[in-house]
Amino acid sequence: MSEENLMDTNRLEAFYDAIIAIIVTVLVLELPQPATASLASIWALKTSYFAYFISFLVCANLWQYHHIIYNHVDKINTRIIWLNILLMLVFSLVPYITTFVANNPNSFIPQAIYGLDFIAVDIILFVMAKSLLKVNEENRDYIKRAMNIQTALYTPFVIFIFGFVIALLGYPIAISICCLITMVRSIIASLRS
Repeated sequence: MSEENLMDTNRLEAFYDAIIAIIVTVLVLELPQPATASLASIWALKTSYFAYFISFLVCANLWQYHHIIYNHVDKINTRIIWLNILLMLVFSLVPYITTFVANNPNSFIPQAIYGLDFIAVDIILFVMAKSLLKVNEENRDYIKRAMNIQTALYTPFVIFIFGFVIALLGYPIAISICCLITMVRSIIASLRS
């Protein structure tokens, strides 16, 4: 790869941060208001709050993962920029899908779309991680440790597939629960490191 095709990461990181901020803002704006000012009305919206909570954790986790990776990356190329744009395209659907799941928590289709969105994000992150390793040869070992592909990408993928199997057996909410498990596991792992 020629040196003139490489660029620094500042603009990409700023773009990414802005998109995540917008997604989180839209997520909270999509939360419905309780019908009355009572605990019963708030409790009636529990599925919306649960879906919001999971999606917020996913946003926070993805932002943290992206920040950790790009903290150790010096250069990117056009391929990495487009992988990030594809990542944002897929990830920007989270508010829409979250509302779909919140309104239909026990339906397979919304739950499956929710899980498939996260699997697509996982696949894009995997391809992006491999591309970043190629472009940043001088920091390869450090980047590899920071990305920890096994923990950050393979394990969530297996958990998502497990959720799909349980959902197909008649428990669609398993997909959302598996998303929550992967986020909690990821947060605990990042706090330990």
